[in-house]
Amino acid sequence: MNNQITKYYSIAIILIITLSTMLTGCASGQISDSPITTPAITDPAVAPAISQTATLTPLPYPEVSLGPDDFYFSIDGKQTFILSRNPTGKTQTDFNTVLDWAHQGGTRVIRVHLTHGWWGDPWINQDWSVNEKWAQNWDGFFDQAQADGIYVIPVFGVWADWNNGTPDWGSSLWQYNPLNVANGGPVASPGDLFIPESDTQMRWMEWVKTLVQRWQGRENIAAWEIFSEIDIASGATGYKYSTGSVDESTGILFTNKTKEAITTADKQSRPVTLSISGVYSSSGKWNEYYNLDSLDFIEVHSYSDTIDRELVSQVRNYLNKYQKPVLIGECGLWSMVHNDNAKIGIKHAIWAGMVSGAMNSRALWDQDGYYLYAISNRTTAMEFMQDYATLELPVVRFTSPIDFTGFHPITATSTPGVWGAAVGNETMILGWYRDVASEPPDWKLQPVISKQTVTLTVPGTATEWRVNFYNTNTGTDIIGSALVTRKSDKVTITLPDFSDDIAFKLLPK
Repeated sequence: MNNQITKYYSIAIILIITLSTMLTGCASGQISDSPITTPAITDPAVAPAISQTATLTPLPYPEVSLGPDDFYFSIDGKQTFILSRNPTGKTQTDFNTVLDWAHQGGTRVIRVHLTHGWWGDPWINQDWSVNEKWAQNWDGFFDQAQADGIYVIPVFGVWADWNNGTPDWGSSLWQYNPLNVANGGPVASPGDLFIPESDTQMRWMEWVKTLVQRWQGRENIAAWEIFSEIDIASGATGYKYSTGSVDESTGILFTNKTKEAITTADKQSRPVTLSISGVYSSSGKWNEYYNLDSLDFIEVHSYSDTIDRELVSQVRNYLNKYQKPVLIGECGLWSMVHNDNAKIGIKHAIWAGMVSGAMNSRALWDQDGYYLYAISNRTTAMEFMQDYATLELPVVRFTSPIDFTGFHPITATSTPGVWGAAVGNETMILGWYRDVASEPPDWKLQPVISKQTVTLTVPGTATEWRVNFYNTNTGTDIIGSALVTRKSDKVTITLPDFSDDIAFKLLPK
């Protein structure tokens, strides 16, 4: 069973699970607030650790924003590369644990599927009102996230809740949707949500608006996501009464109208997004959806065994085609290859995300929480996820002092022994390259990679550049340095001997 199908199957079994106790709101202070542990910093470009000195005057919470011409979120006024996650859980302990891991790993943004959380309570009452107990649970979780310096992207709708098997992904949750008439609710078909001006659509949007009004005053809301993978929700392509056929225009109307409702309710005017699965892109459907003016940034949901290559390719394709910031919303291994070496492939994916041109990296599905629903043994699932708990820390350390304003993908070529990519601007270029033979399903590593070069097309006019090479297991330790000279618009870098992968920073001398 491949990972995309297993992902959908795992969602389906979530609501089948009967909890013996109802979940309660998160108590504040349950998440460790200890600072991230880092090794001694040897990179002069990395800021020293800030002393954790107590103060009687709370510091203002850093503002998060996305400017109209920016391709990265700004945190406290600086365009910042972020690490993100998709946390979930079965119990309150699960939620506490995955958020604690996010804090320890240096994650700055979490994307949360609101309807797939706090399983003891439905996400909506059958009279269309917000389930207060459910909302209070999320209130507590958002409080803990803010205490840990983590921003949130709430996702209001998820395809599986509105899928009755068409298209058939084997994981429809429509039968468990509290609004389904079969459960005593008011909605006869999931496609009713996408019929323009229908009672279902209008009332659902009021539910969204109520939640935005509830949370819009929070300092750690980074953005709003209308719907996750709308292209595989039943009826999202639009229903025509005369023929019974569908077209994409109804999904567009739904998106635009929901964006209007969110904008009306949010006094902070945060950015709004929506994601598609990409399943139908190859057939020509949904290819223009991300051009909508109502979407301030767009997403890739990338599942592949060669996930690092897939991310670089898809992100750059979207950047070129849509000219919008790209968030890696979800990613993972296609066939769920969870052997002993899979961690190498996931590590490569996190570094590849950093040089892809995306505004973030990590964003894993199984490793960030949803593996809890892929297997029945909770202890095994938690041990598996813990093994990946802080895998992004080297990338956090590598990128933390850098202002990403003006960063864009850099054209690069390399000798046959390595593969990777680079991003940057005229003042700094970041690169990452790996052993070209390290591919799934085993991700075998050669003992040493030697005599490899990378040629970059560099912007600006600087002639002399200094390149520092970094250990990717720390993100801070410099393992070599060299001076290189620009020839025309190219700089060629000779990589030092390394094993597995290597990162570098290139700066004008």
